Amino acid sequence: MCKLFIATGNLTKQQTLKLIEKTALIFSQSQKDGFGFTVYGNNAVATGHYLEPSNYPGFSVTLPEWIDCNRIETGSIPTNVTALVCHGRTATSRVMLANVHPFISKDVSLSHNGVLSWIGKGPEPKAENHCDSEQFLNWFNSQKAPFENTKSNWSGYGVFGIINSKRKTLTVAKCGNGRLSYCSNNGGIHMWSTESRDLESIAKVLSDSATKPLSMRPNTVCQFNIQGKKPRLLSVNNWQGFGSVHTRSADWFKSMGQKTTTGRQLSYRKDVWPIDASDSFPDYEPTHTVKVLGKTE
Repeated sequence: MCKLFIATGNLTKQQTLKLIEKTALIFSQSQKDGFGFTVYGNNAVATGHYLEPSNYPGFSVTLPEWIDCNRIETGSIPTNVTALVCHGRTATSRVMLANVHPFISKDVSLSHNGVLSWIGKGPEPKAENHCDSEQFLNWFNSQKAPFENTKSNWSGYGVFGIINSKRKTLTVAKCGNGRLSYCSNNGGIHMWSTESRDLESIAKVLSDSATKPLSMRPNTVCQFNIQGKKPRLLSVNNWQGFGSVHTRSADWFKSMGQKTTTGRQLSYRKDVWPIDASDSFPDYEPTHTVKVLGKTE
């Protein structure tokens, strides 16, 4: 499961950098497949994508040529920040820098914790590297009211931190099966994270005055206006969440004059991976090995 940290309020550049650094440190202990963030403030956006979370060097840090750091950074952290979304990735699709959240398209930056499958009519939304989060973003941008149509088009679960830099909004959404805890401090900073213990540790970067982390209500979408120096809550709405996978029973096949089929069970020797198997997991390509005289070659 991936992890999210989200914050909105009147944050300085230095506070923001400390929050990102602390979040990267905590998330890297369990999320090994990527770390990324989006920062918004003063009508400006900055993003960071890092393939190795444990090697997060800090934003816009100049590294010597002999240091290898797989990263993409854009923009600069503004002096006044009103929204921050961080994401730690545990991959369910290919491990690569292009699949590190946030995904960004049409002024929308989306970070997602969860797994989604397309169940809507017509072809599933496109994604360059077959990541469900990128698929969802491309579909999201095509809808006038996306959260009203998720149940009929997607199955699975999801928690989201979405920044729209054109509309100047932050959206925090949690479906029925998602996990997200919330706290605030006396500086008026609202904060969310996947794990309450993570949230408690990250919030201490700002002060010791944060409230006790409590679970966010399921099936809820919150939207904030993040323009200016003081974000304000625009709405808190109920959300249906996601639908279920439609399965076809034996009766359905019978009614269509077809016979039900059963898939062949996979089998393989412990010491040899069937590299020609068509249904092997696409993200990993183990080397074909054969044991010879007790050694592996």
